[in-house]
Amino acid sequence: MAELYCDICGKSPVRAQILLEGAKLLACGPCMRGGKVLHRFDDLGAPVARPASAASVETSEEFVENFGNVIKAAREKSGLPIAVIAERVKEQESYLQGLEHERFMPTVEVARKLEKELGIKLVEKTKSVAGPAASGPKSFVPPTLADMVEAKKKKGK
Repeated sequence: MAELYCDICGKSPVRAQILLEGAKLLACGPCMRGGKVLHRFDDLGAPVARPASAASVETSEEFVENFGNVIKAAREKSGLPIAVIAERVKEQESYLQGLEHERFMPTVEVARKLEKELGIKLVEKTKSVAGPAASGPKSFVPPTLADMVEAKKKKGK
């Protein structure tokens, strides 16, 4: 399997898929702190290996975009203060406030409790098709965001 590189800085290993300004990116450890973590890879920093010859369909769970606004709107629609919701789902009030302001991502367990309590959808199942890796020279390194900015600067001159 081809080694993955961070879409932001180009370093390896990739530790997570993040959401940064509406774009889903692969990120290394330091860069993943700059966005919302959608999916963490295993502790070694590499995704689970699969045979390169067979295409596979992979399903994953992702949080809906603007999940904080979804939570807040549903809570306000129900007419309940955040303290009541926190008590019902057995979580800290400050934690739920942080979720509403999207300061951090909820766990899937907490998201499921909020979905049940507020009658909303926070977690979506997504499918992606992974096919065989393209064979090419081993020295190829995919471009990073910094590479694209450089190219744009050169083109503008």
